[in-house]
Amino acid sequence: MPIKHVTFYGCNPTLSLGLGMNQDVWTFASMKQKKALGQEITMELLTIDGKPLRSFSGMEVAAQGDISNPPETDLVILHALWGDPSEVLAQQSALWPVLRHWHESGVPILANTTGSFLLAEAGLLDGRMCTTHWHQHKVFEERYPKVEFRKERFITATGELYCTAGMNAGLEIIVHLLSRLSCPEVAKAIEEMFLIDFRREYSSEFIAVGGQTYHHDESILLVQQWMEMHFASQISLEQLAGRANMSLRTFKRRFKEATGETPMQFLQMLRLEQGKDMLKHTPKNVSEVAWAVGYEDPGHFNRLFKRHYGMTPGKWRKYQR
Repeated sequence: MPIKHVTFYGCNPTLSLGLGMNQDVWTFASMKQKKALGQEITMELLTIDGKPLRSFSGMEVAAQGDISNPPETDLVILHALWGDPSEVLAQQSALWPVLRHWHESGVPILANTTGSFLLAEAGLLDGRMCTTHWHQHKVFEERYPKVEFRKERFITATGELYCTAGMNAGLEIIVHLLSRLSCPEVAKAIEEMFLIDFRREYSSEFIAVGGQTYHHDESILLVQQWMEMHFASQISLEQLAGRANMSLRTFKRRFKEATGETPMQFLQMLRLEQGKDMLKHTPKNVSEVAWAVGYEDPGHFNRLFKRHYGMTPGKWRKYQR
């Protein structure tokens, strides 16, 4: 089934990089889907009042409507905020019930970097995992204490709510969603045209934020982001090294140097965190959760969960109710 409609939402001012990137990516995706499946993608940009969306640097894109009459849509993408989030959020109160409506209807929502503030302000991230751009970590943590903030993650995905720490992480999610909502051919075309060449977001090799250092080994970052979307798949070290275009030995060394963990330790952490999220927010039993996060043996999942969190998945779930 082709994806038919994508809704963009933005607040003034926004970031022109994300604004232009999404226009290009989805226009190209529409062209490729028309060729593959015979269906173009309708794209609609909304703002709070229907006025043009403006970047802090002066770029302006006309909106197709305001938030008072939200369309039926297959996907919602929230553009990044620029500047003081509290000033922007104070003007967006009409958006919160619309976001909740889309979420309750099962529509995937992707919040690019600081767009996660919009999801959190609507109450959709309470008790759920989330990440955001490193520049706003402290503000986000203080403003939303009920959110399970994961500052070390580039991507979080919980209950069809996707948050990113950077623009290339957002592209990784778009590729994933196109593969699921459109077809693998369209997703592959986007990956090859945009994601492969969209590398650096920061100029320094290491960025220190709030006492924590974030590496910028580009090849390892791309592999981490890929793992954050594909953790449930059967993943081998050889496969990961191939994605990084490294020998197995070099990949294992570089990954450990960059993250402080082995690739398999990082994969295990992703699976356990996602399993914990599913135990809390879905009715799936423990065996179903284990399968959903990539463990064929539920007993193995149980043992790892207990070792990491100090209790079995079933017992942990009871404490959440």
